[in-house]
Amino acid sequence: MNHPRGIALILALLITSFLSAVGLGLAVIVFMDRLATGNTKGAVGLLHAADAGLDLAAHDLARADWSAVLAGLSQASFADGAPTGVRAVPGGGAVNLTAETNVLNCGKATTCTVAQMNANSDERPWGINNPRWQLYAYGPLANLPELARPTSCYLAVWIADDTREDDGDPFADGDEEGWGVLRARAVAYGPLGARHAVEAELARVCDEDAGQEWCRPGIRVQSWQEVRQLVP
Repeated sequence: MNHPRGIALILALLITSFLSAVGLGLAVIVFMDRLATGNTKGAVGLLHAADAGLDLAAHDLARADWSAVLAGLSQASFADGAPTGVRAVPGGGAVNLTAETNVLNCGKATTCTVAQMNANSDERPWGINNPRWQLYAYGPLANLPELARPTSCYLAVWIADDTREDDGDPFADGDEEGWGVLRARAVAYGPLGARHAVEAELARVCDEDAGQEWCRPGIRVQSWQEVRQLVP
């Protein structure tokens, strides 16, 4: 008499286990989908923030002495104190501005020597004309009052001379090919080590009239690329 009941109980347990497994699987799928969506949204936000950094730098560069900028004597209006030291990243983490500048200039976080900055490498094959990156615009993106909903990040923009110049002076905007052209690298640092970087070539738009050269207001972006970085 109890045999049919035992079979029914086993079947009920099997069905319950199956439905529980299906429900757990669906919950994991939904969770992973939300996590992926959040990561994608964060990455896109950092990319747009880095691109906004180029716009900020170009706005100030339109009225700046470029040789002073290349020599590290002038910073943008968007500047968070001295261009050195460690800064907190909104949402968690920190960025060492000094170390980041050194990595750009010689590939290591510690102080670069002149010989190291002049050394030829795959990334820096121009020798004495290798770019000397100077931190120009930097600070939490939330410090910009113009933004209603800024991405939670710390923004930094470095400026360097155009590598087409071969005057042997990367600290000045020379009067030959490459004059009126700068390189800019913007990085948006997000919470927990997230980052996104873009690099662009910025140029003045100048003409010559009756032997006199004059430049139009504003800066032109001649090239733009997203910088892919290796994850340690």
